[in-house]
Amino acid sequence: MWAAMMAVMVVVADQLERWMPLTIARALGWAVASGLWDVALQQAWRRRVGPLALFAIKLPLWVSAATSALWVSD
Repeated sequence: MWAAMMAVMVVVADQLERWMPLTIARALGWAVASGLWDVALQQAWRRRVGPLALFAIKLPLWVSAATSALWVSD
């Protein structure tokens, strides 16, 4: 899922860059990827771990995916 999230962030930002500034396109890519993450994994993980543990797991994964997407798209 991490790789899919990173790919969505890269593809969405690259496609939207024609019509808007790259910063806004990257923010929209992040929003789309985060929504996909929530739909695909949120319910299963929520049953296994509490909200604080879930946040502690998701934050580094999201940040690393976004950082990797920035590196790939530049």
